[in-house]
Amino acid sequence: MMTLWRPFGFDGSLRTLDREVERLLGDKSFAHRARPEAPAEVFETDEAITLRIDLPGVQQSDVQVGVENNVLTVKATRAAPGDDRRTVYHLAERGYGEVSRTFRLPGRVATDNAEAAYENGVLSITFPKRAEAKARTIEVKRTGTAS
Repeated sequence: MMTLWRPFGFDGSLRTLDREVERLLGDKSFAHRARPEAPAEVFETDEAITLRIDLPGVQQSDVQVGVENNVLTVKATRAAPGDDRRTVYHLAERGYGEVSRTFRLPGRVATDNAEAAYENGVLSITFPKRAEAKARTIEVKRTGTAS
């Protein structure tokens, strides 16, 4: 009859410990918590300058928008899902927590008349241009006639 040699007197507990360490380390290497991001686009028309910022998974009540000294600041918070300590993440690329973006606004916008809307995880902020900054055509008049 053969007997399994256990030089340190450990039975299956060493394998259990090894599996637990592998599980813990494996979870940390794959389930890192990414920082949230807020990709943006800025575009201009003859009438206004508009910013669109992607904030997926953020509730409208968790979005703050402010303007001071022609600097627009957008802050948003995406809450992490509840952790019941039984969930094992194998991949976690979605960011949770607060994200903040700032944009320097050109002097040609009227910040007092800005409008913001939030729909389907996209924040849109429109700044109308000041009247003196809008493109206009100047009529050239004739000043005398050459005969």
